[in-house]
Amino acid sequence: MFDLLKTLNPGTDIEDVFINGKEEGVDAFASFNPQTGLVTFSKRNGEILVVDFRRIDALEFN
Repeated sequence: MFDLLKTLNPGTDIEDVFINGKEEGVDAFASFNPQTGLVTFSKRNGEILVVDFRRIDALEFN
């Protein structure tokens, strides 16, 4: 997952992110900080989701 996240561009459409087996609807990838391991996604309702990359099981792309 680490290598994939490093290649994504901000604004990349993401449908869902699976975190510890639970599906979370998001709108787009925002950023990934390899030093802290934090990944930021924008959600459809305007909220921001920040998660440690090690908790991400899968990404579903549009």
